[in-house]
Amino acid sequence: MLNFVRPVVSAVLILAFARCSDGAGPKGAVEARVRWQAQNLSSYSYVATKQCFCLFPNGPGPMRVEVTQGHVSRVTVVPTGVETPIAGWYTIDELFDQILSGSGPPPTVAFDPVRGYPTHVERCCLADDSGSIYTAASLTPTT
Repeated sequence: MLNFVRPVVSAVLILAFARCSDGAGPKGAVEARVRWQAQNLSSYSYVATKQCFCLFPNGPGPMRVEVTQGHVSRVTVVPTGVETPIAGWYTIDELFDQILSGSGPPPTVAFDPVRGYPTHVERCCLADDSGSIYTAASLTPTT
């Protein structure tokens, strides 16, 4: 009997702690987007990285992505400050559009618990050269 009780108690405790740990964070992409949009941020910067089996002109990151009035306005290599082309780097709203587009298999996504923006977007299968990972961190509003 003890062999049966221990796994059940462990499962209940794991579920209880999992519920507590994400209680303040968004429960999914729609709720996260509502949280993000409620802040009405159109100018901000964040640090981004990319992983995929593709070529990056200045490496996969970390890059500082600057967004001005809802458009990517500048991207720089964090360690050096060298400016790089903005193509392939996204506003937070564009990330949400990709996540919620419904085309292809749904990505695996993690969200910032306070601001709601996507912090980790993993599309399909990086191991077989058909996926990608895009991360966003350290988002800072600008004026």
